Amino acid sequence: MVSKYNKVGNENVLLAEEKDMERISIGKINCFRFWDSLSVLRAGILGANDGIISVSGIVLGAVGADLNSSTLFFSGIAGMIAGACSMAGGEYISVSAQRDVQRNKIELQQKYKEIDRKESDTLIRSIDVLNPFHASISSFFSFILGSLIPLTAISLSTSRWRVINTVIAMIVALTLNAVVSSAHSEISTRRTIARNIAVGIITIVLTYAIGSLFGVSAAG
Repeated sequence: MVSKYNKVGNENVLLAEEKDMERISIGKINCFRFWDSLSVLRAGILGANDGIISVSGIVLGAVGADLNSSTLFFSGIAGMIAGACSMAGGEYISVSAQRDVQRNKIELQQKYKEIDRKESDTLIRSIDVLNPFHASISSFFSFILGSLIPLTAISLSTSRWRVINTVIAMIVALTLNAVVSSAHSEISTRRTIARNIAVGIITIVLTYAIGSLFGVSAAG
């Protein structure tokens, strides 16, 4: 009998410890701004991707127009700054709109406290509210980091190799970004890589062709 009671008591202790661990883990999750961090990660990945593709298109378009090296470089710098500000501004506006929706829902939740249990999974807590500044800053700096890759490649290359080196740098950078964005997810990494590279190739082909067209027209 004693052993039986001891066994039951031990089981109760184990259950209590498991519940305590569960509370601790939930507390850690609650203290960690999951949705805001996810928004920052999304903004960073998109910002880097846009920086790589946009500045690759700008500098190769300038090459197609046969601009001199200094004009090409400053065109890339201007594109980098303008693109980073545009991405940051866009993220701020977008995430601010999402934050306003979240705040409105929290107000409704507080107004109608008696909510059906079926809707409990859709409740929004104050810690879930997104911060537009976080996403904006992430997008700004990731765009600059991404754009530095093609800008550096074309600046350090000779006239003969700058197009090839820039294209290679763009493809490698887009591949790495695709691998990072699809890591620990069910998304196909190969498909993400192919999609990123396809968008990049289409962009630089169009800008190079347009640059070549206007370069010939200006020369004529």
